[in-house]
Amino acid sequence: MAKNALQLVFEQRKKQVEKAQQTYQKAQQALFEQRQQLQSLHQYRRQYINQLSEKGSQGLSISDLGKYQQFIVQIDNGATQHQNGLVKYEHAVHTHKNLWIKAQVNCKAMGMLLDNKAKKQAAIAERKEQLLLDEFTTFQHFQKHSGL
Repeated sequence: MAKNALQLVFEQRKKQVEKAQQTYQKAQQALFEQRQQLQSLHQYRRQYINQLSEKGSQGLSISDLGKYQQFIVQIDNGATQHQNGLVKYEHAVHTHKNLWIKAQVNCKAMGMLLDNKAKKQAAIAERKEQLLLDEFTTFQHFQKHSGL
């Protein structure tokens, strides 16, 4: 019964490892997506500045220039906020990676415990078998020499 209980715990640990790995991968994917969004913001800013340059070379009113500059400031503020948000995603990735590693260590320890227990039981069974074989051999020896 104890073996079944240990095996059940081991199976639960394996499921925990799988779940932790999935959560870690999701966190990595979310971080990747956030980084891509930030890159897109930076790229959009560059395109917008290029557009401002082209229009500026053709002549641009002061009010239009002000609108362009105001929009660029808004893009910059958005990018800064997004950059600050990346820290949370990076922290989540780090946390989930550590949880995954911890789950792996726990699962491996439980697996080693089960292996050791199985080896001990196999050794005990082997000793019992050897004792029975020795006893049988001794009995045969005495049976031959006693003439029965």
